[in-house]
Amino acid sequence: MDRYRWNILGLCEMRWKNFGETTTEEGHKVFFSAKEDKHEHGVGFLVHKDIVNTVMGCRPVSSRLITIRLRVAPFNITIVQAYAPTSDYDDNKIEEFCDQLQNVIDQTPKKDILVVQGDWNAKMGRDACRNWQGICGPFCNDDT
Repeated sequence: MDRYRWNILGLCEMRWKNFGETTTEEGHKVFFSAKEDKHEHGVGFLVHKDIVNTVMGCRPVSSRLITIRLRVAPFNITIVQAYAPTSDYDDNKIEEFCDQLQNVIDQTPKKDILVVQGDWNAKMGRDACRNWQGICGPFCNDDT
């Protein structure tokens, strides 16, 4: 975070329990949302100590979705961190995730800048890094 001078990082597969926030030894803030009973899934944000005071709120939605809202000018920013289920999951679970995501987007104030990011567990194919240069890295799945 410090080396690349990032102010906020979205996290996936945290594998912590419950939801909440904590402060690191360096003074950065970690907001997280996960399952109550298992060390599975989990999403969160790591916010640099220099911008913690811009956090207007953080809302845990599920072990796969969390949002954070930042006070900036000229528009506030809402970031959604997602950790999508893989295609191995039941269609109902995938549909439930998509419905939750859509609800989060619908509840975002219309004037906010909206960023939706995360791990979408997509299978891109072995040519993805060539066909999608600058978007996909060289470590994509070999499956299509």
